[in-house]
Amino acid sequence: MNYFIIHGSFGSSQENWFPWLEKTLRGGNKEVFNLDFPIGCGKQNYYNWEMVLNSVKRFINEDSVFFCHSISCVFLAKYLIKNDLKVKRVVFVAGFNQYLNLDEDFDEVNCTMYTTRLSEFKSHATETYCYYSKTDPYVKFEKLKEFADLVEGKQICIGEAGHFNKAAGYTTFPELLKYI
Repeated sequence: MNYFIIHGSFGSSQENWFPWLEKTLRGGNKEVFNLDFPIGCGKQNYYNWEMVLNSVKRFINEDSVFFCHSISCVFLAKYLIKNDLKVKRVVFVAGFNQYLNLDEDFDEVNCTMYTTRLSEFKSHATETYCYYSKTDPYVKFEKLKEFADLVEGKQICIGEAGHFNKAAGYTTFPELLKYI
């Protein structure tokens, strides 16, 4: 089984709960890809992120499991739809599919990730789980819920989890272990 961890905008593989999850998954007969994607204005866009995921595409199959955070949720959905790939399980954490209108830099780097085909995602993952919180400081609750509804994932709302990042206390995320 192959595991993939994908960070969000202006992020890295070494922040939040990603290093903890990578370390927890390592060992045995598993391949773990905790990838770094180009970030920042002029670098972060769908096409540059697609090139990174294409570099490990040969490992993506119907037994693959993805853990995605923030903008990487819609990025992965768009990628799987575009490439007509099917995976075993996807865990979306704080996923959304529209402008946040919080900061023009975030809107600029996120805009190419969005898709009008999100409702097609359900046929690309055998199991889909969507974590979101009522206290997310970046994404409105209604937009988080709308994303989860469109991908038809099992929804898990954690009341005081913020954006599931280090600022909200998420340097570990033990609940994710049930999806390995």
